[in-house]
Amino acid sequence: MPSVGIEDALRICLLLRDHDGYERAAVKWLGRFALEARSASVEDVVAAAAALNALPHRPDAAMERLWSICARAGVAS
Repeated sequence: MPSVGIEDALRICLLLRDHDGYERAAVKWLGRFALEARSASVEDVVAAAAALNALPHRPDAAMERLWSICARAGVAS
């Protein structure tokens, strides 16, 4: 089975934001971000967690923040 890239995994989180599976998907994505973003700091991981927490309520602002964090950490284009 093909693997899903971290950018697509984040898009999946966005799609799941109003469903029961969101929390699990968000935690899984955050762990993956922490492992794959070699230049990410603890501050980046905390900021990503805060943005994921806001995603169900403020999806546009949260996704903008997440893309910014990912780009800075070198895991998104």
